[in-house]
Amino acid sequence: MERTKQPGIQSIETIHIPSANQFRLSNNIPVYSIHSGTEEIVKIDLLFRAGNWFQPKPLIAMTSNEMLPEGSKHYTAGEIAEKFDYYGAFLKTSVNKDVAMVSLLTLKKYLRETLDILSDILINPTYPEEELKTYIKHKKQEFLLEQSRVNHLSRIKFNEALFGNHHPYGKMVHLEDYDSVTREDLVNFHTNYYTTSNSEILLTGKVDDSVHQTIDEFLGTFLWKTKGKTHAPDYVPFTTSEREIFTPKENAVQSAIRIGKIVFGKHHPEFPGIQVLNTILGGYFGSRLMKKVREEKGYTYGINSLLVPLVNEGYFVIISEVGAGVCRKAIAAIYDEMKKLRNEKVSDEELNMVKNYMLGQLLRTFDGPLPTSSTYLNLLELRLKEDYYQQMVDTINQITAEDILELANKYLTEKDMIRSIAGKCE
Repeated sequence: MERTKQPGIQSIETIHIPSANQFRLSNNIPVYSIHSGTEEIVKIDLLFRAGNWFQPKPLIAMTSNEMLPEGSKHYTAGEIAEKFDYYGAFLKTSVNKDVAMVSLLTLKKYLRETLDILSDILINPTYPEEELKTYIKHKKQEFLLEQSRVNHLSRIKFNEALFGNHHPYGKMVHLEDYDSVTREDLVNFHTNYYTTSNSEILLTGKVDDSVHQTIDEFLGTFLWKTKGKTHAPDYVPFTTSEREIFTPKENAVQSAIRIGKIVFGKHHPEFPGIQVLNTILGGYFGSRLMKKVREEKGYTYGINSLLVPLVNEGYFVIISEVGAGVCRKAIAAIYDEMKKLRNEKVSDEELNMVKNYMLGQLLRTFDGPLPTSSTYLNLLELRLKEDYYQQMVDTINQITAEDILELANKYLTEKDMIRSIAGKCE
């Protein structure tokens, strides 16, 4: 290897996206299996359409999911934790606005032992009353702590302003909601949504036919309270007509700012293009907002913009915390950068730099079994096709400065933006 010469720059035209082997378990659960990596590990992700969208009242989706490891038909919460520790396995539960997930990372040699516990948790959770009381008490303390943070206040008010307080993407949680959660709520929600017909499985790591057979033995030979197709309630966003929502916070030394609007999700044909526009504006450390608001003006330690794709909607948001005394100046600086993108074409040098950055980030999403798992789960969650990421590569390579100018005039207009500010704004 010649170490005195700098390596040449290689353009990225295509990204090798591992294709999943698809099949169904004996009880008809769809499985997506990706063999990757060299370590003797297996990651099992179970996805349920059981996020906030489906819950009959606040907190039920989250509590039903997070309480799964707190007791099952054959194991107590302590035994479950102890056994996973003994086998070197890691269990994680998570819920977002659309889906609930249960993920197990285990050594392949202990697959049977850990699947025995996992299947019992999923199929036979007991939701013990005492563990539920402890869980609710802990969550109420977390909630009260969150209420003291301006970034939390800004976020919940922003979501409510975009979608309305009756929409699952915008509905706020109140302290009294915790006291209304009952064991019966959790049992009913589990019965309705943690079913064979409402689940999908992703396998990554050292997977082969023996793994597929073992998965089928523990997760495929039992009908999990199977019903018909899961009912998905309909909701329509009700965006406020107010342009600014201010939430005062006494003694706050910083103001949390969110500026944005509803746009669309990843299914929309313009999503890859607007993703490039967003990266230029505030999507990476060298972005225009970081240079202007952080480095040049010194109003903040950090500022970024992002597109949040959801199953039924999507939104664009700029996020920062700034000194209370420069809040209005920071907002003006943000709008000034949006205006520049509407009026001036981005230079070839800046556009090429952003393209290379984005392509490099895409490559990293498939670097090993764990990143591949996260990336593929995103496809399943949003019901995207496997060629989505290749379409993103094509758009990044082909988009021009004229395209960016057109998108900025279409989507970065100040009059459509909603501001949520928490703290002080002088």
